[in-house]
Amino acid sequence: MQRSELERELEALHSECWGWALACCARDSELAEDALQTAYLRVLSGRAKFDGRSSLRTWVFGVIRMTALEEGRRRRSWMARNVGSD
Repeated sequence: MQRSELERELEALHSECWGWALACCARDSELAEDALQTAYLRVLSGRAKFDGRSSLRTWVFGVIRMTALEEGRRRRSWMARNVGSD
């Protein structure tokens, strides 16, 4: 899939992707923004590759879900290291 086509598809799915990112991040909009941006970067840079075994929507939602889990772990780890260090 060409990058321009992928960009159009992501644009068309954006509102659904945003809702899914919010759901994956327990309605934490800041975390959802970070996760969605990172997921989009992975998709557009080619770090995440669509192989056609599912619909594009399902695949993108999977990338968002995995990215949200990683972002959540990263944030919790950072908080655990920095709470009480003041």
